[in-house]
Amino acid sequence: MIKKLVAIVLLALLLWGAYVSYTLLSSPPKLSARWGTVTETNTELIIEGEWNRPLLLPVSLENTTMGFMGIPIARTERVELSGENALIALSIDNQNLISALFKYLENGQSGTFEVSFKGTALKVIPLRFSVTRNVGMDVFKTFNFTSESKPVLGGLAYTPALLETKVTRVEEKDGKGTLIADMRLYNPNSFPIPLSNLTFDVYANDVKIGTGYLLKPTTIPAKDYATVRTTIELDKSALARAWALHVKNGERSTIEVQMGVSVSLLGKNLKIPLKTEKRYLETHIIEDINGALAGLVRG
Repeated sequence: MIKKLVAIVLLALLLWGAYVSYTLLSSPPKLSARWGTVTETNTELIIEGEWNRPLLLPVSLENTTMGFMGIPIARTERVELSGENALIALSIDNQNLISALFKYLENGQSGTFEVSFKGTALKVIPLRFSVTRNVGMDVFKTFNFTSESKPVLGGLAYTPALLETKVTRVEEKDGKGTLIADMRLYNPNSFPIPLSNLTFDVYANDVKIGTGYLLKPTTIPAKDYATVRTTIELDKSALARAWALHVKNGERSTIEVQMGVSVSLLGKNLKIPLKTEKRYLETHIIEDINGALAGLVRG
């Protein structure tokens, strides 16, 4: 009697497995991701699945997590599973995401993000799988600010021109991120310009995310070039607010710098504002996640 019972259970499992396999192979599920509710502290990521045929799949999903650069950035908020569709809502901690971003920048703008699923089938069979995607977007180019020279003192002198801003190093300490940037300047005047300071405020989506300053005074030779080193201190809390706006704007941000130089021209000490062009940062996170999910379905 027991043997027959075991045989019937095994046969049922075999038939069930064959049905599930046939359903998945003949009509692959449609998996997609989208942004949900976004606040300054959390960002909701929703992953949805849909089957063309009813999937008799007694599965429970215990946990879904997301990591970026090895840092856990999201936890399961809610799960809805049925034979026809599925919905998983993840809550991303914006502060953890910013910390992972700094680690990504420190790693030479190269890294991975991973979504891991953990659950059971038939209440006893463990299910674990993950989706991994490489990330390699150049964020530093967004900080390549330039500024043209302009006449001052009635045209008797000209401000130095900012030709290039190049971020060379990234550090994170005490809740702040620091970018070390080299700025290449040109002096169009026929006399040297003593540059005592260079300060600037950095804005993303009209949120002030950091401040910058010259590390040490320098003199730009006449009709010549000089490269000065600056530091940019970024506020992680402000970055989290700017991130929320970035998502709400369709993964697009406007980056702007308000810059001023303190120089000595013709015996006068002047603090002159420099006009810089706005820069734009676009990401394709949802597109990348959907690409990874499509790859998971194709196997």
